[in-house]
Amino acid sequence: MREVTPETAAEYLRERGRVPDGRDVRVQALGWGVSNVVMRVDVAGEPPFVLKQARERLRTKALWISRLERIWTERAALDLLGLVLPDGVTPRVLFAEPDDFLFAMTCAPDDSVVWKERLLAGEADVAVARAAASILGSIHVETLGHPALQDGSLAETVVFEQLRVDPFYRTIVRAHPDLAPEIHSLIESLAMPVVRTFVHADFSPKNILVHSTGLTLVDFETAHAGDPAYDLGFVLSHLLLKGVRAAPADGSLLALTRVFHDAYLERVGARLDTGLVPRACLHAAACSLARVDGTSPVDYLDAPSQASVRRFARAALREQPATWDETLQLLAREMRPALLD
Repeated sequence: MREVTPETAAEYLRERGRVPDGRDVRVQALGWGVSNVVMRVDVAGEPPFVLKQARERLRTKALWISRLERIWTERAALDLLGLVLPDGVTPRVLFAEPDDFLFAMTCAPDDSVVWKERLLAGEADVAVARAAASILGSIHVETLGHPALQDGSLAETVVFEQLRVDPFYRTIVRAHPDLAPEIHSLIESLAMPVVRTFVHADFSPKNILVHSTGLTLVDFETAHAGDPAYDLGFVLSHLLLKGVRAAPADGSLLALTRVFHDAYLERVGARLDTGLVPRACLHAAACSLARVDGTSPVDYLDAPSQASVRRFARAALREQPATWDETLQLLAREMRPALLD
């Protein structure tokens, strides 16, 4: 495989005949992630596009390896979601270079801002939360039983194991061995889902671009056919962690978790199983704990906030809340010791 960087991308594209001869080419690195090289390419006289190439070793302090073929899972995900979601909600694949584990896709609008940036700036935009929740709900209900999930790369869970189950769940079992029964039960539920839909498995604010015409969802390398409760719990954990960071001075981000939860359920209705929310609550707790004590901890929580998250997640995994309101009540209870210090 020939590795492509922002410094070598223009030459690479010319050699492959992907840009017209004599055109000026400008390339810049994009993205918050740790697993791929993502670049915006501007070619004079042409629409901009994005290049994405997989890397086997992820850019984390701890050793974290995943197979390069995950890039083709992402391509399959884009092909499927392009059929079930409105134009522009996901990028469109333009071309691929199979030997180099690289593909190009359409670029989001120039005014796009990563939702994570807005949240960390304290912006609790209810409209964005509702729109994102509706997209996730649409993904789940529109792919329920879809033929594209029956075989091929989306039917495999190897990358999901490598990038989510191992570094998140199995790692926190080593850090909290007394929680092994609860975490292993969650892992088992992922292996044998009650219902099976397309699961993004990285539906987080860093992968949602906000712009004047709506939202664009990116980064599908962990996508697979699985339990939709994981997606709901995963995104709620991200919103919860940002809410903990802002609390107690500002509770609007924590309130945003309820907005997202309610809008998601409004979109899916009764089309998914009744146990989805309780499982999502447990996944939210486990993912929150993983972002404190797992392979890839978040970098925006101070020590007292980390301690609050740790207490909350342990309590939730033990007490098994059945609703998101019960989950938030547990969080409020476990944050009090930090507020009284």
